[in-house]
Amino acid sequence: MTTPQRTVLITGCSSGIGAATARLLAERGFRVLAGVRCPQHAEQISERGLPLLEPVLLDVTSDDNVASLVSSVSANCSDGLFAVVNNAGVGLPAAVELSTLDEVRNLFEVNTIAPLRIIQSFLPLLRQAGGRVVNISSMNGTMALPMVGAYSASKFALEALSDTLRVELRPWRIPVSIIRPGQVRTSIFDKARAALDQRRSEIPEQLKDGYDVMYSRAAQFNERGANSPTSPEKVAGVVLQALTAKHPRARYHVGIDAHGMKFANAFMPQPLIDRALARVMRVLKPVDQANYEK
Repeated sequence: MTTPQRTVLITGCSSGIGAATARLLAERGFRVLAGVRCPQHAEQISERGLPLLEPVLLDVTSDDNVASLVSSVSANCSDGLFAVVNNAGVGLPAAVELSTLDEVRNLFEVNTIAPLRIIQSFLPLLRQAGGRVVNISSMNGTMALPMVGAYSASKFALEALSDTLRVELRPWRIPVSIIRPGQVRTSIFDKARAALDQRRSEIPEQLKDGYDVMYSRAAQFNERGANSPTSPEKVAGVVLQALTAKHPRARYHVGIDAHGMKFANAFMPQPLIDRALARVMRVLKPVDQANYEK
């Protein structure tokens, strides 16, 4: 294989932000290793006909799979790795109380532990090329919202790791940037729609007075996300900025809602934010305690 100087590994490239980023970078002259979990998605990437876009089978939760990919990249990238873009992620639209611990563990495994696994594993190749790291976070990593609490927690943790790594990797001049999109028009909302419908039907009877309206409101906001004006291509463009800037920023915000949440975090006191969120979710008034089973 030919080895262009700028080789970038991107995780989660089967659709959405990952697919758009892989395509854009390949079009701009980067050699892109597009990580996907299944052969079908690898074939779809190959069919795009971009010579610099190469699918690689990658399960970011598997130590053995990641180690195997490190060996392969080391053998085929004599110049090292220009960048890692951690994009793979999953969501969990559910009330925290009604989320199982196994679901939350899986969420952290994919959204937090996996990016760390990728970074730790590929740091020798990043050092070799004087590379950089870009982590796709979320505005939910800066403000925890109702019905996505576990997801927010996993992104808060990713932000903490990113901030720490940015300082710890300074001796090797490896920048670490965080991309914070708001709602982005991807297929994640189709998956969330089905999950919300199922979970709403499974709310325990004694908790319906409190949670039913929240699931209903979450479904409405999910539809807004499905029609968001922010496209995956817009996020891909910001990733390109982070990869080509001489001095990449620590954080990039994408979408008007992301900038709105940034403003709220900066200037609104927490009690006001809490009340505003409760109003939006229509849960300002307490439920009738008599409806609960003792």
